[in-house]
Amino acid sequence: MSFDDSLVIRLLDHQVVARDGHHLGKVDDLSLRQDGEDLVVEALMIGPAALAPRYPGAMGRWPWAIWRRLNDPDDPGVVLVPLERVVDIGSHVEVDDEARATLLASFGLERWLRRHLISRIPGAKGGGHRADERHPGGPTVGRREGEGLEVAERGSSGPLHRLTELVDMQVRDACDEAIGRVTDVRGVAHDVARGIPVTAVLVGPRLMGSSLGYSSDEQDGPWAISWVVGRLHRTAHWRDRREIASISWTGRRIDLSTHR
Repeated sequence: MSFDDSLVIRLLDHQVVARDGHHLGKVDDLSLRQDGEDLVVEALMIGPAALAPRYPGAMGRWPWAIWRRLNDPDDPGVVLVPLERVVDIGSHVEVDDEARATLLASFGLERWLRRHLISRIPGAKGGGHRADERHPGGPTVGRREGEGLEVAERGSSGPLHRLTELVDMQVRDACDEAIGRVTDVRGVAHDVARGIPVTAVLVGPRLMGSSLGYSSDEQDGPWAISWVVGRLHRTAHWRDRREIASISWTGRRIDLSTHR
């Protein structure tokens, strides 16, 4: 399966479904690996610990605290689904059966209810379910078959990052002049299972309308909204990955090797 599109519009916040149509959550973020000059999307990040950091201050801390209070303390809150487990990308993201089993097992609150409430009901089934016993060998929380797959932390100076860290980063040109912020990210891959390399970032003045796709070259939707957002983003331009000289993940800044 190939991919040539916006990572923000085509993957982020899309529903994750199984082959049987079962809803398994949403793509809350994407795991990026920086390898030299290359940035490659490796996995879907699903769960409250992936979603909460996207919101500022208390908006992110409160939902996460409530979730942790109600959920299984052993559940870290993030499930990494390697892209090799993705079978189709359309209006939703479809995953294979092993990813389905892992995601279902990661629903910690549901698992807690089965273990501590349902299992005590005479004749009830499923109370003794353990996630690791159901799907050995499948993609488990934070791990890929046979090799480690660590959870990326925001602001890390290491090689692992999150797609939403790129979005809204300040961009400066070769003259150290601020030219805007990242409003979209594009990826191209001939085989999604091997990862999706980031090929370009859209640099514009503001984020408004970007998550709906109105800031991209292929605007769609109601004419009036498209026109207004198009005017707001009339100075937005795609900058090729090869123009990026450096990325400061801690300073949230991208420096280009080219001029405005």
